[in-house]
Amino acid sequence: MEIVLDKKEILRYLGYRSKQELTTEMDVQILQLMEEIKHVAVPRYTFLIFPCRSNETEKSIQVVGTDLILEGKAIYNHLKNANKVALLAATLGIEVERQIRKYELTDMSKSLILDACCVEYIEKICDLAECEIEKEVINEHLILNRRFSPGYGDLPIETQAKFLAVTDATKRVGINLSDSFLMIPRKSVTAIIGLFTDEKLARPRRKKLACGDCLMNKNCEYRR
Repeated sequence: MEIVLDKKEILRYLGYRSKQELTTEMDVQILQLMEEIKHVAVPRYTFLIFPCRSNETEKSIQVVGTDLILEGKAIYNHLKNANKVALLAATLGIEVERQIRKYELTDMSKSLILDACCVEYIEKICDLAECEIEKEVINEHLILNRRFSPGYGDLPIETQAKFLAVTDATKRVGINLSDSFLMIPRKSVTAIIGLFTDEKLARPRRKKLACGDCLMNKNCEYRR
């Protein structure tokens, strides 16, 4: 299926304000690069769903059946009432980085715009994955809350290592880690999503997606 990018979001990532005037030249360039990213990127994602168990004393969440423990007050509060947790890893592939670096040497404006397009694109891929997660747990009547990534709040960035091991994301979608726990390719996302039986406890709420955003009744060509 075709991913539809939101130009308003791309402008926001570029630092434009809502009433700021956009030149015709810049508008054309953004539209061109919105199309280019679709041809350069190789989007893939994978996810796994596990039961989870909260530890109030240690302010941590145990991902049951794995050795992954999510530590920190922020992630504890995010998941303490969850019945299950979805671990999501998504990437746009290495070619987008090469294209950004190419433009850095020849046209810095294009480099910045393409980078913003990548941010919007990977967010859309994660939204698509959320639709599939929602479909997978629909018979359990579970409700998703918002994505939470290693490095947010007080959840250590070092969590990435076990996260990628548990999801087998290196083999499934080609995400590796640097010595400083940064993902390679850089245009990649890992995220933790709580699954709740009680809608009132599924906080903070995720953005509600329309059916047309994800075509949940069809097989997703990006899933690996």
